[in-house]
Amino acid sequence: MNHISVIIPVKNGAATLSACLESIRSQSLKNIEVIILDSSSMDDSVAIARRYGAMVIPVAAGTFNHGLTRNLGVQYATGDLLFFTVQDAWLEEQGMLEKMALHFTDPAVMGVVGHQAVPHEKDKNPLLWFKRFSEPVINIRQVAGAQAFGNLPVSKQQALVAWDNVVAMYRKTALETQPFVATQFAEDWIWSEQALKKGWRLIHDPSLVVWHYHHRSYQYSFRVAYAVNYHLFKFLRYIPSIPSLIMPMIKATYHLCKNPALNTREKWYWLKYNYSGYLATYFSHLDFKWRLQLGGDKAVQKGYEQYCKTIPQGKIKDDE
Repeated sequence: MNHISVIIPVKNGAATLSACLESIRSQSLKNIEVIILDSSSMDDSVAIARRYGAMVIPVAAGTFNHGLTRNLGVQYATGDLLFFTVQDAWLEEQGMLEKMALHFTDPAVMGVVGHQAVPHEKDKNPLLWFKRFSEPVINIRQVAGAQAFGNLPVSKQQALVAWDNVVAMYRKTALETQPFVATQFAEDWIWSEQALKKGWRLIHDPSLVVWHYHHRSYQYSFRVAYAVNYHLFKFLRYIPSIPSLIMPMIKATYHLCKNPALNTREKWYWLKYNYSGYLATYFSHLDFKWRLQLGGDKAVQKGYEQYCKTIPQGKIKDDE
C-alpha cells in the first residue's frame, strides 16, 4: 500500500481540529503523514496539531491562497498519495483512506474524490442531514483531451469538473506535474478541468464520506456565492443561472415542519435560517449576472473586490 500524506489548511481551528485529526489517527492505515498548513492561528490549533504528531508548516499572515498554500503542502509531503481535507471535517469510517487509495492500483487514475455530507446533529441544518436513497455508484471521469472536452455541452462539462478538496486524494506526481493555480476559491474545480483536458482519469466514489458543515449567515452565504461564481467565470468561463427561490422555500417549509426530530422552536429557527440562505444566494447570483450584463468582466471584478476583500471562513453554530 502506498504511503499517504494528509494535508490540512488551518486557521483558528481549535474547536474542530481534534475531531478531524482523531478520525485520521483512527484509520485502518497507519502509515499516514499529517501536514498542517497553519495561517497564523491565534488559538490552540498548533498545539493540537503537534499533540497528534502532525508536521506544522507556518503560513505567514495575509498570504493564504487556496491554490498556492496547498501547493506548499505538496512540497513538504513525502507520500505517494496526497489526501486533502479541512480543519472542520472528519472521516466517516476507519477504512476510508484505505478504500480511497485502492483506486490508485489503476495506474491511469490521477485523482479520486468522495462525498462530503452533513451528520444528523441538532446544531446543523436539518435540511442537509445525510440520507442515502440508493447504493453509491463509482463514476469514472475521462475524456479524450481538450478538444473532446470542449465539444461537450456546458452542463456536461460542469458535471465532470465538479471536485471537492474537502475529500480528495491525488497522486503526488499529478500535483507536481499540474499544481493548483493561484486562486482564492475553486482550486479543486480548476484542477479537475485541467486534468480532464489532459486526458487524465479521475474517479468519483460517493461511498467515501467525510462529515463537514458550515453554519452560514446571510453575509457569509452572499459572499461565498459571489466568490464561487467569480472564480468559475474567471477560470472556466461558466456563467451562473439565477437560482429558483419560491419552490426551495416551499420545500423547506414542508420538510422542516414534518421533521419529528425538531421541536417548534427549532423548526422556526431553521426556517428563518434557510430562508436567509436562499435569499442571500439568490441576490448574490442576481448581482453577479447584473454586473456581467451591464459592465462585463470589469464590473464583475469590482464586485469581487467589494464583497470579498477577505476570504470567507466557515463557522460552527454558536450555542444559543
